[in-house]
Amino acid sequence: MSSVIILGVVLSLALGLVFIVYSKQAAEKKRIEHIRYLRSLGDRARNLMFLMEEVPAHYLDQNMRIFLSRSVVELFQQQYEADPDDKVAKHLENAKQLLELATKNKNVSAVPVTDIQTANNVRRNLKLLHKHISVQYQEKKISHAMAQGFLKQLRKAFTQTIIEVYISAGKKAEREMKPKIAALHYRRVISEMGKNNQGGDYTDQILATKKRVDELEESAAKQEQQERLEGQQGDQLTKELEKMVEEEDQWKKKQVYD
Repeated sequence: MSSVIILGVVLSLALGLVFIVYSKQAAEKKRIEHIRYLRSLGDRARNLMFLMEEVPAHYLDQNMRIFLSRSVVELFQQQYEADPDDKVAKHLENAKQLLELATKNKNVSAVPVTDIQTANNVRRNLKLLHKHISVQYQEKKISHAMAQGFLKQLRKAFTQTIIEVYISAGKKAEREMKPKIAALHYRRVISEMGKNNQGGDYTDQILATKKRVDELEESAAKQEQQERLEGQQGDQLTKELEKMVEEEDQWKKKQVYD
C-alpha cells in the first residue's frame, strides 16, 4: 500500500512539475508575442511617418495625407493602449499634431525633384505607399473607390518624379545657353507625359512643352550657324597664331646664331 502511495506522490509531483514548466513556457510565449505585437505596431507607424516625410507633399492630396496621418495615430494609439509608455505617448502626441497639420493645410508648397538619385528614392517610397494602400483595401479598411483614388495619385506621382528631373535638366541647359540639349530633355518630358496621358491630365502641358521645344530648336539652329561662322574665323585665327609662333621661333634662332 505504501508503495502505491509513494508512486502516486511521485506521479503527482511529476505532473505538477510538467504543469509548472508548461505554464511558464506559455507565459513566456505570450510575453514574447506581446512584445512582437507592440514592436510591430510601432514599426508600422514609424515606417508610415517616414514615407510621408520622404515623399514630396505635393504628390499627395489632402485626403491622402489625412488618411495616412490618421493611420499613424491609430497605430500608436493601439500600441499605447496595449502597453502605456511615456515614449509611446510622445510618439502618439507627435502623430496627432501631424494629423492636425494635414487637416488644416489643404495646399502645400511644391518642391520639385531635381536629380535622378532623389527621384529613385521617392519612387521606391511611392511603391511602399502603393503596397500599404493595397493592404488597407484587402483588409477592408478603405472602400474600393477610395483605394482607386489613392492608387491613381501614386501612379501619377511616380511619373511626375522623372518628369520633374527632365524639366530641371532642361532649365539648367537653358541657363547655360545650350538650347539643343534643353530641347532633348523637354522631348523626354513629352514622351513621359504622353505615355501616361490616358485621362488627358497632361494634354495642356504637352502642347506647351512642344511649343518650347520648337523655339529651342530654332534657337539651336541659329546658334550652330553662328558657331560654324565663328569656327571658320577661329580656324583662321589659329593659323595666324601658329604663323606668329613660327616667326617668333625663327627670330629666336636667328638671335642665337648671331
